[in-house]
Amino acid sequence: MKTLVTIADEGLRKLFWSDTTMKKLAGITDVDFVPLHERFASELLANRIHEYDACITSWGSPMFTSEVLSRAQRLKFIGHGAGSVMAIVNEDVFETPITVTSANKVLALSTAECALSLILAGAWDHVGTNSRLKQGQWSQNNRDTILGVTRRVIGLVGFGEISKHVIRMLKPFQPTLLLHSSYCTEEEAAEWGVELCELNELFERSDIVSLHNTWTPRTQGMIGEGQLKRMRNGSLLVNTARGPIIQEQALLEVLRTGRISAALDVYDQEPLPANHELLSLPNVLCLPHIGGFHGLLKRELCDFIVDELYRYVNGQELLGRVTLGHYRRLTPR
Repeated sequence: MKTLVTIADEGLRKLFWSDTTMKKLAGITDVDFVPLHERFASELLANRIHEYDACITSWGSPMFTSEVLSRAQRLKFIGHGAGSVMAIVNEDVFETPITVTSANKVLALSTAECALSLILAGAWDHVGTNSRLKQGQWSQNNRDTILGVTRRVIGLVGFGEISKHVIRMLKPFQPTLLLHSSYCTEEEAAEWGVELCELNELFERSDIVSLHNTWTPRTQGMIGEGQLKRMRNGSLLVNTARGPIIQEQALLEVLRTGRISAALDVYDQEPLPANHELLSLPNVLCLPHIGGFHGLLKRELCDFIVDELYRYVNGQELLGRVTLGHYRRLTPR
């Protein structure tokens, strides 16, 4: 068996391919890596793919175009050491015998932890209290309060791997959990201890709203004035999903009033321009899209894919397999 690893970035190679992971992979298959620092485009992949039974990809790997797939006579496995596979495969890959899997489960845990940190930091107003302290203002015990998380009503939008992790992480805080999702059944909701509700109702009832749905044509701009105006005074909006899910101008308008606060890791435009208004608003905590940056988990992305390849070779169930139905719900990038 032969496997091609199409990761040409030196930083990613150092991050992903520890001696342990390399030895594990070498115990399963013969391995070739594409040259470092070279732009390994789809045309080059098409010229080489006929030699391989499996391919391991990540950020920056070339797309499996129809031309590549037409030459992939031996290929049976594509393992993506990252999240969404939309950057490397089109729907036509599901018309072939090729199995597609990704390390989204690993990345999801990192993003969930980031979301939890933003929920806590936003609910405890770390930005505002830190700013006031630096200006010489101390807290007033007989007057000041914060939102907090314990026993609050928290609304989650989307029911994927990330939101499931967030639900588990929030349980010790004894919240009332609301969920808006097209893919969660009443039985699943009961199992997870969440209450299904419509989007507008979720925004009306929640002290904290956290977005976890994928960015697709159907979800683009789904959060706008109609939802934001329903948020309670003093409530918090958290977004670790994708920026375009929220209508940015509507968000800015409500944030300018100071009526709600926000904790954001994603934006319409990335990188966020240094002069963007979101960075100057006192009630907004901004992070530079670091949801997947957990050091230990990020290092495990390709190790997970190597384990997936082992499971594939040995006829075991894959933990990160991507089906056509799942693919159609993925964020483009």
